[in-house]
Amino acid sequence: MAETTNLEVVTPSAIIISEPAEMVVIPGSDGQIGALPRHSKVISTLDRGLVDIFNDNKISLQIMIDGGIAEINETSVTILAERAEKIDKANKQILEEKLLAFQSQENHNDQDIAHHAIKNLSFIKAVLDKIG
Repeated sequence: MAETTNLEVVTPSAIIISEPAEMVVIPGSDGQIGALPRHSKVISTLDRGLVDIFNDNKISLQIMIDGGIAEINETSVTILAERAEKIDKANKQILEEKLLAFQSQENHNDQDIAHHAIKNLSFIKAVLDKIG
């Protein structure tokens, strides 16, 4: 078996994934970062994009994140993101329903609600674009 690093993707509401991976490629703010076992210590801000998780020398899973922070060290990769969605588990119908709900809030009188709705709309549209 290939050497692995422990990957965790965490949002405020859930642990999206917690499992070993041979390699993880993340959307760093300054470009893609590939993390392998025994990687040197790095902390990086992240952009919106795909986290590619490799096992058996191929992408086994993709997760769309909405920016965040990553901590990489010799044994693990931890990603803290405000929003994240597993691409292969994304339910198009549910996402479209959420899209409609947030669209109804984007012009809300309370600016906090409107701002939250706009951020969620943008992320859901990005996920929908990726899943087709």
